[in-house]
Parts: sequence; C-alpha cells; structure tokens
Amino acid sequence: MTGAILITCVLSLVVALAELFSKFRDEPFLVIKNLAAWAYIFLNIMIAIICLLILTQTNLLGSKDLDLIHAALLSGLGSAVIMRSKFLKININDKEAAIGPEIIINVFLETLEKTIDRDRALTRKQLVEKSMSGIDFNKAGEYVITTIIAARQLASIEDTRKLMDEFIKIKESSMDNFNKSNSLGYLILDLMGEKFLKSFFNEEDKKQFLVLKSTALGACP
Repeated sequence: MTGAILITCVLSLVVALAELFSKFRDEPFLVIKNLAAWAYIFLNIMIAIICLLILTQTNLLGSKDLDLIHAALLSGLGSAVIMRSKFLKININDKEAAIGPEIIINVFLETLEKTIDRDRALTRKQLVEKSMSGIDFNKAGEYVITTIIAARQLASIEDTRKLMDEFIKIKESSMDNFNKSNSLGYLILDLMGEKFLKSFFNEEDKKQFLVLKSTALGACP
C-alpha cells in the first residue's frame, strides 16, 4: 500500500505541475515559488490520495498487488477527472449548478489559481513598466519583433505569424504611445520570459528608442 501511495503522490504532483505550467506559460518555474502554487499542488495530491483510498477500500479494481498499481495509476493520473465529476446538474434561477465533489473541489482550486494569477499579474506589471519605461513604441516596435524572430530557434511559421499579428494589432490600435509600449512589453514577456525582457534594452538601446521628453510630457514640438 505504501508503494501505491508513493506512486499516486508522484503522479498527482506531475499532473498538478503540468496544469500550472500550461496556465502560466511566461515563467512556469517561477510560479512554483508562490505559496499558493504549493497549496494547489498539495490539494491535488490530497485529492489523488482520497481517490486511491476509495478505490482500494471498496475493492473496485480488485485487491491483488497489480490491482493496487492500477489504482495508484488511475488515482495519480485520473483523480482530476474522477473527483471533479458531476453526479447531477440542476438549474437554479436559470443558472446551471453541479451536484457532486466538483462543486467543492473546484471552489478551492479556482481560488488558488486566482491567487497565483493575481501575484503573477503584479510581478508582470512591475516588470513591464520598469523595462519599457520611456521606450517609444514607434521607434522600437519593429526592432523588437525582428530581434525576437531572429533570436528564437524553435518557433514555427504559425508562431511567427501569430507574433506578427499581435504586433500589428498593437500598432494599429488607438492606444497612445505609452500603452502601446507596455503592450509590446507584455508581448515580449509572454513569448520570451522575464530574463529576456529585463536584458532586452541595454543603455545604448534605450538612447535610440527613448520617447522625446517634450512628447512624453505632452508639449508641442
């Protein structure tokens, strides 16, 4: 039984990490430094262990050693499906409500996800505003896109096309230069991560791409 619990814990840990990595793609390994992320992982492991206990104590899969391994694999990899299932759906005031373990589990998991997201949002905001401070979108935009396309080695044609489409949306939007610059910063962050954004504009680059002070202050040229 100890071996089955260990297998379940390891597999559920991997599944929880994969879920976090898929949702916070800009810096997945920084996300796991967040306390809420570890609470999310711990909750997923506990769900998997409960699932294992249900399967083993009820002998749903049998009681042989091989059956224990099957139960561990199912619990570790499939607990998200089993424990987040709906027994029944009902409509209350024209709103659909689920009856089953999902209604409780999802409340906790979604709360933790939102906590992680808010923490990441603050970090991203501060980083983008600092890195893109004073940068003129009209001067730096094409340089940024050209550099990213040239620097990436694993990008597909579809990835490059998506990057260009996002850049054109920013360029053709009605936003002012400040907001376009920040939007460009978020685009860099999403594609290349924090380290790339922090080191993208060196001192010489900033001299070339800075907004003129008169423009930044709204003064007439």
